[in-house]
Order: sequence, then structure tokens, then C-alpha cells
Amino acid sequence: MSGVRTTTGLFSGIDFGTLTDQLIEVARAPAKRLETRISGFKAVKTGVETLEANVLALTASITQLSTTSIFNSTKVTNSDPAQVGVSAVSTAQLGDFGFKTLQLATAEQRVSKGFANSDKQLVGEGTITISQGGELASVTRLSNLNGGAGIQRGSIRVTDRAGATTTIDLSNAYSVDDVLAAINEQSNVAVRAHTEGGRLILEDTSGSSASNLIVQDIGSGRTAQDLGLRKSVSSAKLTGDDVYYLTGDFSFDQLNDGNQLSNTVDQNDLRISLADATNIDINFDNLSNLNDVVNAINNHSGNSGKLTAALTNGRLVLTDNTTGVGTFGVSDLNGAAVVNSLGLDNATVGNVLTGDKLLAGIGSRLLRNLRGGRGITTPGQISLTDRNGLTATVDLSQASSLDEVITAINSASNSGTELALTARLNKLGTGIEVVDTSGATTSNLIIADVGGGTTAANLGIAVNAATNTASSGNLAFRHLNEKSSLENYAPDGGAVETGSFLIVDSAGNQASISVTSSVKTLGDLLVRINATSQVQVRAELNDTGDGFRIVDEAGGTGTLRVQEITGSSAEDLRILGSATQDGGNQVINSRLQTTIDVSATDTLATLATKISSATKDLSAAVIRDGAAFNPYRLQLASKETGTANKFIIDTGNIDLGLTVTNNAEDALLQVGSSTASSYLVASSNNQFDEVVTGIDVTAKAVGTTISQVNVAQNTDTARQSLKSFVQAFNAYVDKSAELSKFDPDTTKRGALQGQSIVLNVRNRLTSAISKTYFGSTNAVKSLTDLGVRFTTGGKLTFDEATYDKVATDNPAAIKTFFTDTTSGAGKKLNDTLKSLTDVVDGVFKLQKTSLDSTLTNLQDRVDQIDTRLVLRKERLLRQFINMESAISRVQNQQNALTALSARSS
Repeated sequence: MSGVRTTTGLFSGIDFGTLTDQLIEVARAPAKRLETRISGFKAVKTGVETLEANVLALTASITQLSTTSIFNSTKVTNSDPAQVGVSAVSTAQLGDFGFKTLQLATAEQRVSKGFANSDKQLVGEGTITISQGGELASVTRLSNLNGGAGIQRGSIRVTDRAGATTTIDLSNAYSVDDVLAAINEQSNVAVRAHTEGGRLILEDTSGSSASNLIVQDIGSGRTAQDLGLRKSVSSAKLTGDDVYYLTGDFSFDQLNDGNQLSNTVDQNDLRISLADATNIDINFDNLSNLNDVVNAINNHSGNSGKLTAALTNGRLVLTDNTTGVGTFGVSDLNGAAVVNSLGLDNATVGNVLTGDKLLAGIGSRLLRNLRGGRGITTPGQISLTDRNGLTATVDLSQASSLDEVITAINSASNSGTELALTARLNKLGTGIEVVDTSGATTSNLIIADVGGGTTAANLGIAVNAATNTASSGNLAFRHLNEKSSLENYAPDGGAVETGSFLIVDSAGNQASISVTSSVKTLGDLLVRINATSQVQVRAELNDTGDGFRIVDEAGGTGTLRVQEITGSSAEDLRILGSATQDGGNQVINSRLQTTIDVSATDTLATLATKISSATKDLSAAVIRDGAAFNPYRLQLASKETGTANKFIIDTGNIDLGLTVTNNAEDALLQVGSSTASSYLVASSNNQFDEVVTGIDVTAKAVGTTISQVNVAQNTDTARQSLKSFVQAFNAYVDKSAELSKFDPDTTKRGALQGQSIVLNVRNRLTSAISKTYFGSTNAVKSLTDLGVRFTTGGKLTFDEATYDKVATDNPAAIKTFFTDTTSGAGKKLNDTLKSLTDVVDGVFKLQKTSLDSTLTNLQDRVDQIDTRLVLRKERLLRQFINMESAISRVQNQQNALTALSARSS
């Protein structure tokens, strides 16, 4: 309260306010001493908080080290990343692997014959169909031979009957076709190879008898043996052992030409009815191969020896051991389709039901899957007459595979003279043709069924005409069935969109069909359509093997039609529109093919536009090859690589002269460093997922050597965390030393000099770090084993080379050391750190609480003193003011007396 100043009297000119402040300042000396102590305690608290922050940095590192996730990642070392890319998930199999790219995936490409121009010359009128699937040639992987045991790949030595010898390298062979090609494309020995049934056949074409026809293994290899060819014969034909046969280990997708059985989840799928009226119902949810089926039947709780299931000669055989008036038979349940897929849709003979063969010959197809799955109505004999007039009859009543038909025709003879007939697949690969090679015209080419059989008629080769070729046309191989996915069924190659469509039958009845996300297969869709009672239609697989059809059963005068309600599901399912007549029925046929109508005015350019617009699977373009004459060509190319994206194009009577310029091929990857013990896998797109558990490989370039790959537990993150822990600890040591130091020259003390918390925390940390956490049960027992040691000044050093050696030799030991939930260093160190930093009762918290209490008490005492001094100051000021007033009154009285005295005198 400065500025209170006297103007008269004894204390004239004195500033009472300043005087009061000075008096109070003297009286406040005790409070100043207390404030000095407060500053000291605040400095201590700041030092404690600084130490706590440093310890928390340790906590972050240890918390990470105690988390299993940082040890679950993997590290991939790849010697040839230009050849293969390799990635591994945390659960990947660890170890050393060898990968070699043998072949990259390619897309099919075709070009037409040359045209004079692209916009004037007409291509001709007709229809072009483009489809995928339906080929009669199949790929038989070498890994499926010998009951699924495969073969040891290597080289074989072949000697023809003239004595010429060659070595054939089959190290990179993936399929039987690769083996045949390797033998047939060499020119050192006069030997040709083909297959018959499940055997490889070699035929000598040298015409010599100087040597046996010999196939040998080289060294310790067994490739020839595994192919059934390790033989020496004194004839021109070497018939290999049967190496392709069915076993119970074959999975469902390997049976029936890949037409998988379709079961209904969580419901029984197959019923076997016995003569004693027992029904044995089988649920296929947990079955995956033929052994599972046999065991599920024989071990069924309701069986008890009543029914015997067995796998005999490549067929399922059921024997009813009961008697009674019931009918022995099998049937599908709950919308499943397993009877046909297991070949059990045959009539019983007595108490035995013998199924059809479930495995075609090498590279072939089952007859039962031709004609859209109708097969041969009545298998029997056929009569063959070539144009020389030579006749033979072949028995095909027991044939189950198309290759058996072809072999029988090609082997047909009369009194030892072979007919001049060659049976083979047609150019499109969708049918067969029988060609007369005699050059004669003496007789018609005659192929006819004998004795009521329908084999020739059903195969489309029955003929009696002056022609050299009998062609079956498209034999409609069943390649789509109830199990086929709708994921790529839409015309654009994508999934069928969810939505709903309306079916209107010929009587005008209507039904709405919803295509929800649960409709995943053709079978799901067929069940949904057939479940409605609002319309009289039947949904079933079509007769062309490439989709399904809706058949009108209402018998009305209207037209069966399908229209969209929501979305585009009807269009995607290829059923949008009205029915056509087929065999006296109104039918809407959904086929997985694209039909292009070519008009009389179409040129190369307009045809390319039509093809590109009609299908999303192909690109069509006009190219100019630079030739002097007819330089314009139509180029068709698949947009996707791999054999699964090979396309079949039937140009009908339009002569485009298409030739394949690039074959559709799958990528091939050798897995394993040794050819003998390695195996090959194929991919349509150069991506090999889960080629080894948890390991994905991308083929980038064809390799000349093995790319050596190591997949190890990734301990780099743990190393960095441990390194961070060491750095954080050393930072703590430096900071604690700085805060607790004393400089004798300047007598300057650190904020925590003499504070017991420094030593307390230091001792706890040192003890925890020095501790041995495991006995002999773990290779890593202490941080010392990982290269962490104390050095000068109580700091830590980290020898990363020591850590890296342990990480290489025994990464699991590091993981156990840090992450074991009972004795692990991570848990124990975290416990120690928590005892220091816990926000409730940690050492730092308790110390700060104590300091806060002391600071509060000291501040309270300062506040009390200041409160008293404020009152005292006010009292002094009042006293000074009162005293000044009193003195002023006395002075005024004195002046008055002096004035009176002067007047009196």
C-alpha cells in the first residue's frame, strides 16, 4: 500500500506505505525460508517425474517384447527374387525351401487367315459359338499315378529295336501328356508313345529286330519304374503297367471327370434302402474321399452288418445282406446330388448294386458324362467297315471311358488285318471322328450298332455313306453340374448378382425366385426353383453339359418366360426372355457359352466389334501383319492366363482359318531343391497360394537354378525392442546420475542428490535385468545369453552378434524367454516396472504423493504467514494514519495558540 505519504507535521514527507512494506518484508523472513524449501521439493518432484518418464520408456520396450505377436511374424530370405516372389504369414512353416519356376502362365491367342482389308471383304454368314470347358481331352497329373503316390521325376533311357538309344529328361514333366510329348518329340530313337486305359504304351517304328525295345532307369532313379515302363520286350509294342487306378484316397473332386457331388449342408444326402425295410441315411458334410464314404456306410449305427460297401475295380459296390419284401436301392435326399456322382445310378442285380467306374483312362473322359450326362443308353457292339470293304465287330459293352472306344476302333481287325480306320478327337476337341485312311472307294464307310446297342448312335458316328469321315459333332461333355459355382457364371465372367426374377409358365402362373447370397451353386438354384409350387416348371441340368434349363410342365397356351424383378440375376443366369421349343416342350436353356450371329454384311472389323461386345473373356482386334497380300487378320486373345481359360471357338461354316499362335498354359513351379524328391504345382495366374503351409509364391521368370528360400521366425523386431530397452536403460542411468550429482567445486547439487528413490529404483532395475529366469529348460536363461551385459558406470551393452546367433540357432528360445506367461523375462520385468510406475501404488507415485503432501503443508504454512502479515500490514497502516491525524490535530492546536499569543502581545 505505497503512496500513503504525510504532507505536514513531524512525519512530513514520510511514505507510510513503503515503510509498512519494508516492515512486513522483514516480518516475512520465515515464509521466504519456507518458499525456498518449496522450490527444493518442487525440483525433487520434477526430478522424480523425469526419472519416471525414463523408466516408462523401458516399459514400452519390455511390453513389446512380452507380446507374442512380434515373434509370430516371419522373415523371408530369397536367393533369387527376380525368379520368384515369396511371402509368408505368421503361421507359416519355418525352414529352408527350394523353388524353381519351370513355366510361366500364358493366355491363349489365335489369328485368322489373311484378308485383303478389314472393312470391305465379307467374312461370310453364319453363327460362331465361344465357350470354355467341354473338351474331351483331360490332363492327368503325374502326381495322381500309382494310387496318388505319383512318380519320382528324373530321366529314362529308351532303346529302340534297331539298337539306338537316347536319354529322355522328364525332370520337368507335370502331366502324362508331358511324358508323351518328351518321347514323341525326340528323334534319336524310332519310338512313339500313347496311352491305353491306365497304361503308357511304347511302339517301335524302326521295323528292326536287332534289339529288344528297352526302357531303363538311370542310376538310382526310378522314373521308368514309376511310369510302369521299366521293361525289355522282344516285340514292337511295350505295354506299361497299370499306373492310373482308383483308390479310396481319391477325393471327390478327382472323381467322375471333376463333376463333384453336391451335398446339402447339415442334412442327410444319401439314402440306401434295404430289403428288410432298413434305411441307412448318410450325411456327407464331413466326408472328403471314397474311403470316407465306405467307412460311413459300413460303420453307420443302423447298419450292423446289414449292408456292405466296398471299392472294387474302380467302382463302389453295395451288397444288401438282408432279406425281405423291401426294395434295395439308393436315392438322393434333401436336394443333394450324390447318387450319380458316385456312379450308383444303376439297377441292382439281386442283392448287389455295382456302380459305374469313377475314373476315366489317362487323358480321357467317362462315357457316362457324354451327352450332357446321359451317356450311352445301351452299351453294346458296333460293326465297322472301311472303304476297302474290310469288316470287324468290336465289343464296347463294357467300355466306360472314351479312350476305350478309340482304342477298340483303332485296333479293329479282320483275320489279323487291321481296318484302315483311325479314331481320334476332332479338331475342336469336343467330339470324335473316325477317318478312313485306305484311299479306297470300294465300299461305303459303315459304322453301325449291333444287337440292340446304341453306342454308335449315341456317339454320333453311325454312318453308311460314301464318305471318308464319320464325325460325332459335339458330344456335350458334362462339365457343369449341381456343384458348379455361380461365382463366374455371368456372361461377363463374374458372379451372378443377387436379386429376384419372375417365372411365368405357359398357363400364366407366376413365381418370384430370390437369388440371395446363400445361392452359391447351380444346385442351390435348381432346388430353389423346384421348391416353388406357384408355377409348373422343372429346373434341371441341361443336355449339353454346360448349364441348366427350365422346362414348362403347365401345358398351357401361353409362353414360358422369365423377367427381372430386381437386379440382373436372370440376365446373369442367362435365362432372361421367352422359351423355345425343344422336343415338344417349352424350354429356357441356360448355357455357359456365347453365340454370335454373323450377318452377310459383316467384315473383319464388324466381326471383331461383335465378338468384343458379346464376351468379356476375349479381346478381339484386327491386326495388320505387313504381308504384301491379305495382310489383315482377326486376332482373338483370352484376357486371362492358364489352361482353365482356354476357349473353344466353333466358327461353323464361316471360314476364318483360325490357328493357335499361343497356347493357354499354366505356370509350373518346382517345390523342393532335389528333382527326385520335389513335386510340381500348377497355377493359372503365376500365383501359388499355400504352396507350403503359410507360404505364397509368385512366379516371375523361368528359372535356371533353384531359388533357395529361408522362412524363419522374424526376430528383428524383438532385437530392435531389446536394443531400445538397452538405450532407454542407459538414458535412465545418465539422467539419474545427472539428477543426483554433487559438484564439490561449486557445491551445486542435483535435484535428487541424496534422495533414496534413485538408489531404490536403480537396485530394482539392476536386479531384474541381472536375474536368471529359466533353468536348463530353455536355451536362453537370462539377458546375458542374448548379449545384454552391464559395463562401466552401471550401463548396459548389447552385443547384437550374440543375439543374432541365438536368433538363428534357436528363435523359439527367445520367444519363450520373453513371452512365457509364468517365468518369462517380459512378465517379470513388466512386474518390476509396474511396481515402479503403477499409477496407484508405484514407487514413483508414492514418492510424488509424499512430495505433494509436503509441498501442500509448506504452502499452507506460507499462506498462513502471508495471511497474518496482510492483517498486520493493514493494522500498521491504520496506526500510521491515526498517528498522523493526531499529530496533525496537536500541530493545528499549537498553531492556533501561537496565533492567539501573537495577537495578545
